[in-house]
Amino acid sequence: MSMKALEWAMYEVPAEMVKGALLRILLTLADHADTKGEGAFPSQKRLCALTGYSRRTIQNGLHELEASGLIVKGDQRLTEHYGRHRPIVWNLSMEDFRGAKTAPLKNNESEAQHTTPQAALGAQLGAQKTAVRGAIRGATSLRPNLYKEESYIEPRESNARARKIGDWKPTPEHRALAARLNLDCEAEAAKFTDQALDQGTLSADWDARFRNWLRRGHELGITNTNTTGTGNSHQHTWKCRHTLQLLHRSEPDAICDALACTVASALNDGIDPDRIARTIRDGDTGRLQDLTWEPA
Repeated sequence: MSMKALEWAMYEVPAEMVKGALLRILLTLADHADTKGEGAFPSQKRLCALTGYSRRTIQNGLHELEASGLIVKGDQRLTEHYGRHRPIVWNLSMEDFRGAKTAPLKNNESEAQHTTPQAALGAQLGAQKTAVRGAIRGATSLRPNLYKEESYIEPRESNARARKIGDWKPTPEHRALAARLNLDCEAEAAKFTDQALDQGTLSADWDARFRNWLRRGHELGITNTNTTGTGNSHQHTWKCRHTLQLLHRSEPDAICDALACTVASALNDGIDPDRIARTIRDGDTGRLQDLTWEPA
């Protein structure tokens, strides 16, 4: 958590911009951000649990906060290791909305100054003004010192652990999982490593990421099968179930078009099916054709 981000959300954001549920959602994001107000990525499910709001309220609140400029999308690579259902990374716009709101302590001091009896004259009035000025100076210096001894605490699910793959190697646990799934662990590890190096991927837990790689590949049927003693391997075509699954088509709807042939070719080249799915979802068919010329 970051006290600086929480203080910003409480005292420096204009009150009219965070009415109702917006303030609580913003405070929860600040609680997950670092000292610069960046790298907050609680899932919508967690936001619902912490705030008590419904998922629709959370979704609408995030949309309004983004539309007002109080939050912006951050570095989405921080959640790459979450796989398919990864949360959005948010940054708080602390520099754009700094000093827009005054802390309650200063307001109280100002009100005390204006309610001074007008009958106070001479030395009494002078002494009172001096006391008020001293109180205001004291209040001004108080807020920065409230957290002077604060030790920095990493945000939950800290992005500080994210790192490149380096000299990562599969573990005996991975080999056992591959054996249960009838997969070639070494071949899959080679593809996994090459893709991570090619894309500059960061991950907080490469072991967990590779386990998900094996399971996901087994579900889609596009991993290297351990064919010891059989000599058989699957050749993807425009109408095989793996191609149809990525295109969200059924067997009766199978069409031998350019897209289906390109997807089958990419699968045969060992391209990550999640990467193919993202390219199809983005509608970038030209990029999909380029994938077949890139190393897996």
